[in-house]
Amino acid sequence: MVQKTRKKVTARTLATRYEKAGMRTERVDRLCDILPGTPDPLEAASREELISRSEWAALDTRRRNRAVGFIRRSYLLGRHMLRPPTTYLRGVKDEPFDKRHLKAIKVHKVPFRYKDVPMAALAPKGVLSVAPLVSLAPRLKATPIEDLAVILNSRLFHFYWQHYFPKRSGAPAVPAEERLAGFEVPMLTSKAGKAFRDARDRLHDLAEENSERLAAMDEVHRIGQEAKVPLVPIAQTEGIIREINVPRPLAEVADVKRRGPVVIFRRGSTIVTTTEEAATYLELWLKSRFNELRGMSKEELEMFIKLPVTTAHVVVVLQHRARIEAEIERAQAKIEELQAEAESHLYDLYGMTDAEREFLRASYA
Repeated sequence: MVQKTRKKVTARTLATRYEKAGMRTERVDRLCDILPGTPDPLEAASREELISRSEWAALDTRRRNRAVGFIRRSYLLGRHMLRPPTTYLRGVKDEPFDKRHLKAIKVHKVPFRYKDVPMAALAPKGVLSVAPLVSLAPRLKATPIEDLAVILNSRLFHFYWQHYFPKRSGAPAVPAEERLAGFEVPMLTSKAGKAFRDARDRLHDLAEENSERLAAMDEVHRIGQEAKVPLVPIAQTEGIIREINVPRPLAEVADVKRRGPVVIFRRGSTIVTTTEEAATYLELWLKSRFNELRGMSKEELEMFIKLPVTTAHVVVVLQHRARIEAEIERAQAKIEELQAEAESHLYDLYGMTDAEREFLRASYA
């Protein structure tokens, strides 16, 4: 008896499967407005051009429209989730941006990534919408938008991105907007797409919960209040702070970082704590408020900063925060399982063989 040899799967044979899908499809640019991204503030902006979330929230509509939101000290965690931005990038000379950039700030977006690069993002509940590179803004009358985030996070999209636009030495780069626009999104019927959408809905529910956890994780002041931890001005703490050194009033933006038990401000000002736990708490507390520190003296800073009254109370807050982080990790593992389940149902609709699925898993993980 002659055994059948397994047909080898190549990128070309898989492309044929993708191109001859036995279902109705629509190009991404027919379902979404592809909006421009904004410059990366890590490269293009000086620190003086950054404003904090709290300052952003305090702006009136006219002034808010003169700034552009952007991810900074934040990242897309896994898929479908975004840590909200800590700071925003001001407009160039505070001039209004054009209408396309303003739309990129305001509208809800489809979250997806290409490998570890966030391509577009939807902030939790659309409260802080940001546009890292290019933004997909769903059109109001389009129906399959809820499917799109899962499909664009699938290995099928990664295959399309790399197969149709392979990197060639010396070849001109194809703009992300053009690369996205041609992707054919399967338009699933209620019957055919039921299994896919069941997994999709559970995934989105978990992602929304995790987005809220991400936002809450660094709100150490609120964690302390909910844990009934006494919070007092830094000058009244018991054994937490050993030294505070602010040689001159803080400048426009007091950037904050931690090095061991020392919290370092912009321009060399420091707060030396007795423990790294206290420094961790202090760094987290300051990062969401660093723009409020401008012009403060040492005495003003000592009354402004609120910390747990003892080191033991600091540990209580950080333990609560660690529990939130563990919940995020558990939910993220389940999200990845649901993404794989949804992808499997999607490949069923394409009629993909086991060998083709294995090719995608191996080549486009």
